Amino acid sequence: MSQKEAYRIGRSTGADIMRSNYGDFAMNGVGKDDAVDQVCETEADHYRQFSPFEFTAKEFNDSRNPDGVWEAYERGVRVGARKAWDVITA
Repeated sequence: MSQKEAYRIGRSTGADIMRSNYGDFAMNGVGKDDAVDQVCETEADHYRQFSPFEFTAKEFNDSRNPDGVWEAYERGVRVGARKAWDVITA
């Protein structure tokens, strides 16, 4: 798994989580930065606990540079969440 692929997966994941939870954020008056932080926390604390993420995690861990791949993925989650917020609120 390359860092570029991991980033794309993360970006898609972050955007999906934001789209799924935006209504709750809006209803509770949560701002963009806090919403993005909550998406990142949700991804790390919950999303990774369910199948089929363990297969993705294995690919990350088996890559040549696991730390770099995980960092790219997490950066992608944050960027995806921010971009989804921008699209939703445009």
